[in-house]
This record gives sequence, C-alpha cells and structure tokens, in this order.
Amino acid sequence: MKPLFAFFTAAMILAFLAIAFPDVLLDPGPLMKGHQAIKKDCLSCHTPFQGVTSVQCISCHKQDAIGIKNVAGALLPKDSSRVLFHKGLSAGSCVGCHTDHKGTDAAKAIRTFKHGSLTVSLQKSCIACHKDQKPTDALHRYATGNCAECHSVKKWKPATFTHNQLAAADRKQCINCHKADRPNDNLHRLSDTNCATCHSTTRWKPATFNHSRYFRLDRNHQASCKTCHTNPVNYKQYTCYNCHEHTPSNMAAVHREEGISNYQNCVRCHRSGSEEGERGDD
Repeated sequence: MKPLFAFFTAAMILAFLAIAFPDVLLDPGPLMKGHQAIKKDCLSCHTPFQGVTSVQCISCHKQDAIGIKNVAGALLPKDSSRVLFHKGLSAGSCVGCHTDHKGTDAAKAIRTFKHGSLTVSLQKSCIACHKDQKPTDALHRYATGNCAECHSVKKWKPATFTHNQLAAADRKQCINCHKADRPNDNLHRLSDTNCATCHSTTRWKPATFNHSRYFRLDRNHQASCKTCHTNPVNYKQYTCYNCHEHTPSNMAAVHREEGISNYQNCVRCHRSGSEEGERGDD
C-alpha cells in the first residue's frame, strides 16, 4: 500500500510542478525573442496532450496583418522587399512552416516553406512573391507566364524553357535574346531578326536557308554565291549580267517596249529566271 501511495504522491507533485513551473520542467529549449513574454505560459500555444495547433497561432498572429502590424496592432516600418503572402495561406498551415524552442533568433524557427500551402491562385502567380528575384535579362523580360512553367518550387536551377511560353510577337523577334549568338558573317548580318526562318527552337544546327524565297536555284542556276553577289559585304545586292548575255541597255529597251519602267530588280518578276515571269518577294 505504501509504495502505491508514494507513487501517486510523487505523480501528483510532478503534475503540480509541471502546471506551476512548465518552463522549468517541460521546456525543450529557449523561445524566440518575440515569444519571451509568454515563456512561462505554455498553454498560450500548447494544448495538453495535443501539442501546438495553428488555431493558437492565429489567435495572436492575424494572417492579414503579418508583415504589416505586430501582435499589439502597431504598424511595422514599411519594407518594399517584404512579401505579404501569409494572407493567401490556409488558416491551418502555420505549424507546417514554423516551430519554436530553437533559440531567440526567429530565423531558426522557420522550417521548409511549402508552396502547397498557398492558394491555387497564388501558386499560379509566382511573381507576386518573387518579383525581386526575377532576372533582368531579355528572356525573363519577355517571359509572361508563371515561373513554375520553367522552374521547380525547390530551387531555380536547373530550369526548362520552351519558346512557346513567349508571346507570339516576341517569338518572331529572336534577336532580342540571341544578339550575342548571331554570327558575324554577311548572311547573318543582313538577315532579319527572326532566327526561326532558318533555325529550329531546339538547336542552331542543322539549319535551313530557303533561297527560293528570293530566287529559285534550278538546274540552270547552280552558280556560286559570288557569281551573282559581287559585293561581299551586302548579299542583298546581286546581278544577273555575269551569266546572261543581256546588257542593261538591251533590258531597258525590252522592258520599256512592254511598258515596264521598274525593271532593275530582276527577281521581283523573275523568281525562277523564266522569261514569262514569276513574282518573288520584294
């Protein structure tokens, strides 16, 4: 009987001490600086035999006010770098990211942030939180979609990218992003800004150049480039007289006879070199 009495007596004494001095008997570590005022009031955050729940957190930390006001209701100094995303979190998610008893430094009490705690609309609007982390390069300047289309929620790199994520108009202005990739040869220097005319969006080579867009190189026109393009610094200039027996004066007479006064640009009408004519690109 005496051992049982002693056990119950000891248990009651321990229970009393745990209730009266929980910070001494049960405290697993020092609280963060902001919680020092309640370090002896464990029940402010803890429910016996249940631990800490988010309901107790939001009784002091109103989600709409986090980053704007302190728990006493006083306005905090404005900080443009502060992201006010807590109001977009579910009410029961506090303990998923925060803990305590890790020391007076509040930063030590932050666990891994879970993007899944955000509302669906906020998960699709990464820039609302990561505006200051968006690079200023051309690619990111023209990218209009959600960061998660290229990046994971764990780290920025590695990332994936497809050109379809750009606006349709920007996809035709490749040079805005690829200016440094553009070769310095005559062909590329005189070509337009849409690299996709010859290149794919996955790799630079192999590439295609559609000369027929300007003039069809049929079996009778297998000459080298310099035969027609006599100016090595400007491939837009060309001549047909290096092969054909025509002379400028004869061509002038023939065309004027037909009532044609603008005949200097041969391929404008003779895309295939045929006498009958076939209009090409101006």
